[in-house]
Amino acid sequence: MKVRYLREAYLAQLKSNILSNIELYKQDEPWISHYFKETSFFLETNISVDEIELIEPQGPDQLYDLENTRIIYDAFKHLNISQAIDERLWTYLTHEIFWKYMRVRWPVENKSNPDRFIRERYFFMSNRDRALIRNGISRLWWYGYITYDGSRSNPYELTKILLKKQEIAQNLLENSFSRNQMITKTILSVLADMENMNKPLPRREQFRELMRYINWLGGVTLLDALNENDIEQIIVKKLEKSV
Repeated sequence: MKVRYLREAYLAQLKSNILSNIELYKQDEPWISHYFKETSFFLETNISVDEIELIEPQGPDQLYDLENTRIIYDAFKHLNISQAIDERLWTYLTHEIFWKYMRVRWPVENKSNPDRFIRERYFFMSNRDRALIRNGISRLWWYGYITYDGSRSNPYELTKILLKKQEIAQNLLENSFSRNQMITKTILSVLADMENMNKPLPRREQFRELMRYINWLGGVTLLDALNENDIEQIIVKKLEKSV
């Protein structure tokens, strides 16, 4: 199938009408093609992907984020960064192609602030860095983009570490340095080594403190100038001190 994205005017219309459309987000079938009543609400790219079917969650302990990350990233691996940060693409996918998955993984029912929830999971929230990992589908692509390592026997080994605990993904990827793949992969590699040595992964507050420290370090030095070994030593020393 050809990858499609929403026209800008139709994206703006959907976002401005979230509050009045809340009941539509409780429907089991995708509805935007009926809502707009015309085919011109989307544009086609020259990118082709095979038909994709995501694994629907079976409960809070069976979300299949790792498996779905592999499915999405394998399919859309060829996206460049400018395409991957385009809200029009991911909004089309959340509202049309992957609607049934979204209804199971991110249901609107019983949310205290449903319009905010819809904006966060079905569109992009205003904070673009956070938006990329909050949108229900783009988050899966970015998990893969940040962690995929073709040099490993399992290219998704670091993805598994990232998704081992929700706070790891959230605290790591919502930081300003998270788009630097070398830094992010080095952090996850240290955690993978800990797990392989049967050492417990950092507790929530330990990991938050590590993220705060790296952010602080980025304010007093040029993180991009450090190599992988430098970053690894910094992380290991900081974790050892926090034990």
